[in-house]
Amino acid sequence: MELLQNISQAMEEAHRKNSADAFSQLGYNLAKLKDQVREKIQEQTMGAINAIVRKLESNQPLTPEEKAFVRLWVVGDAEGYVRMEKTLKEWLTEYQRLVGLIKDYAQRSGSVQEMVELHGVLEDAVKVADNVAHFLEDKERIQRFDEAINNLSSADSKLIADFLKAKLLSPDI
Repeated sequence: MELLQNISQAMEEAHRKNSADAFSQLGYNLAKLKDQVREKIQEQTMGAINAIVRKLESNQPLTPEEKAFVRLWVVGDAEGYVRMEKTLKEWLTEYQRLVGLIKDYAQRSGSVQEMVELHGVLEDAVKVADNVAHFLEDKERIQRFDEAINNLSSADSKLIADFLKAKLLSPDI
């Protein structure tokens, strides 16, 4: 893919430099790339979405293929992330390791050095908990979408049509 031509080189460069600045810049570049990928998906599917909007506005039922397009536009970002189920298992393993460490620190005296070390453990625990929360939020968002798209009321159809129209009009597309 043309979009990815320079990013792996930038990732290798950040790894080679091994500095906060290099990884910070890389994070910025990855976020921009992620937005470009989303925009490319939307460009490639906007014709189908326009037709779906018209059907939703007239409260016509959607085919499974049309529902898949709506799903792509509404929760596609979450779906791509949730497919990383193996990563969730790794985070949960790390989470359990951190729980054990924190339990161990609970039995200690609380010296300054132990508090410094505990602070580091807690910083790591915050990041792991945030990752797990983000994953589970996306998974729950997909489940709510699946329930809603299969039981559309007239008001739901209008709401989804308005949402899709707003995305179509967005300058990010």
